[in-house]
Amino acid sequence: GCLVSLTGKGAEWGQAAKISMELAVQEINAKGGIGGIPAELICYDTQTLEAEALKTFNRLVERDKVLAISGPCFSSEFETIAPQLDRYKTVINSYCSAKPGLSAMSIWAFRNTLTSDKQLKPVVDAWVKEYKPKKVVIIYDAEDAVSKGEGAGVLPALFKQHNIEVLDLLTYRTKDTDYPAQVTKANSLGAEGIGLGACYQNAGAIAKEMQKQGLNVPIVGGACAGAPGFIEIAGKAAEGAYMSTAAWLDDPRPEVQAYMKKFLAKNANKAPPYSGPRAYDIIYSYKHCIEKSGVTNKPADLDADRDRMRQCLAGLKNFPGVAGEITMDENRDGAG
Repeated sequence: GCLVSLTGKGAEWGQAAKISMELAVQEINAKGGIGGIPAELICYDTQTLEAEALKTFNRLVERDKVLAISGPCFSSEFETIAPQLDRYKTVINSYCSAKPGLSAMSIWAFRNTLTSDKQLKPVVDAWVKEYKPKKVVIIYDAEDAVSKGEGAGVLPALFKQHNIEVLDLLTYRTKDTDYPAQVTKANSLGAEGIGLGACYQNAGAIAKEMQKQGLNVPIVGGACAGAPGFIEIAGKAAEGAYMSTAAWLDDPRPEVQAYMKKFLAKNANKAPPYSGPRAYDIIYSYKHCIEKSGVTNKPADLDADRDRMRQCLAGLKNFPGVAGEITMDENRDGAG
């Protein structure tokens, strides 16, 4: 099963994930499937909405009888589904949920990605080394789970490690499209840098507003902002910004470049955010676990097969992927 945000605020993330999972399934089936049986991918659009994510998750488990689920992407969706997992006893494995702590909600909850604290630490280190800001303002989405986690928790802690003063924490709502008040306030406070807890659409619009108001200070942003859409929206205002990612698309390894060539051909030559390679790797890790854990693929054994998948994924260590090796930590989060 696959849960993807094809519409709503997460469209770029979901579309890249779906294309990538379909690529993996096509490759697997072209080589004879799994144990001679073709793999089938059943995908639903969560619309980047918590209620829709829960509804489509139920459909995959109860009606479609899937073995395991790749997705959902967003932390708010993941946080809605995870408390239900002990009852449904079916794996979910997110390719881009990054709010720290969510996988601890159930032994069935996995994330083949890096949580935003792991992503942002090296990014903030590099950003501070280049720009040397002494005082910053943080602007974040108070409704989006990962953006709020970054803006209210992760970024303040990282700035403190560098003895950077946080002048203020300014918030907005997910559906906001204009940010003059937040930027005006940051400007008036004398911010020497802006930390963003934002998805790429909001982040791009904030960068453009900063440019409009002449607030020419560097930006650092986290998981959801690090998508090609940020550059498309912000244009020249994106110059100099640092964003985190959980995949290196320019990695010269042949398997990475082979994936990228196929992906670009299917996506009008537009590169994916890290949901693409991370989702691609999930499908191959599922193939591995089906083959290695004794999955029978018999309807009567579905409950046992789902548990076999859970146990196998929990033990993944140094499993090769285009986004890097997959190792699950004690919380079932990617440790790569």
